Amino acid sequence: MWRRSALLLAVLALLLVGGGVAVARSAPSLKTGGPTAVSGTEATSVFTIAGRTIRQIRYADGGTLRYTFGLTNTGHLPLTVRGLADDQPSTRLFTYTGLTGPDGAGDVHLGPGETARLTLALRMGGCETLSARAGAFVTEVVLRTEQAGVFDDEVRVTLPEEVHTGSPREAFCPRSTATSRPPG
Repeated sequence: MWRRSALLLAVLALLLVGGGVAVARSAPSLKTGGPTAVSGTEATSVFTIAGRTIRQIRYADGGTLRYTFGLTNTGHLPLTVRGLADDQPSTRLFTYTGLTGPDGAGDVHLGPGETARLTLALRMGGCETLSARAGAFVTEVVLRTEQAGVFDDEVRVTLPEEVHTGSPREAFCPRSTATSRPPG
């Protein structure tokens, strides 16, 4: 009888621990939202086309655009956002350079249901390789996260607005030459 009870308790404990690890191991659930803000450009405008919200910004060659948005932990466990993942979505005129939290914090801790404002830094460059009518979008970012101090994940989140810039005319693209830009 004693052995049977001990075995039953051991199996029950193993199931509970395994279930807890499975819950902790589930991918973080994150959602972005506003309000949004932009710095590092002379002009910006927001408009909606067919259900898409687009943030149009003026390109500044070599400049850094800072795009601020809200990030909410919609999961059941606390997590820490550790910054940008190494592999980011491809975009022609922007390079992902950093992610900071409130007051420039590198790591951002979010409990279940909590929201923090993050700032994504994007370097603008490469206009000399595109025609003056081309452009680039940034629609998502891949974040490095940690749950329970142990489980590392990379989570792709869609930004609340599609950040867009057009390649400027030659006069505003200092490294362009007569042959560096394709026609169009």
